[in-house]
Amino acid sequence: MPLLNRVTSVLVLQVVLGVCVLSSSTAAEAGIREWWFGQPWSFVQAVGGIRVSGATRTADGNVELAVDCDVSGLRSITREPELVNSAIGVSKMLAAVDGRRITISIRTGLREASTCGRVLLRLEPGEYSVVYLGADREHHELGKVTVP
Repeated sequence: MPLLNRVTSVLVLQVVLGVCVLSSSTAAEAGIREWWFGQPWSFVQAVGGIRVSGATRTADGNVELAVDCDVSGLRSITREPELVNSAIGVSKMLAAVDGRRITISIRTGLREASTCGRVLLRLEPGEYSVVYLGADREHHELGKVTVP
């Protein structure tokens, strides 16, 4: 009989936890989506914007893409900041290449540096368009770069 009570208790606990998770799934899904895909465009705009200033080839053949942003909201990059963050910073810059389009995203985390810095890629010479793609899953044009 004690085994049956233990199984029943575990089942009831799973149901209760499941209901709690489902009732707050919007917030939980948003957090996971922002972590996985990067911050949405609205966040990037609210902290002052983002700019890609150029591409340089390194000695080992890789390409460094200079990305200027500051998620603290203390600097204006392409617009005036509307949001100030004191605890979060850029934990990772995500980058992907599809043909002649470079897609970048910003992941944030606690106690990280607030600036974006550089993205390292393997690219053939030529002109590329650069877009931002975050958790909102919409492409936002950042401009073009010429890779030497």
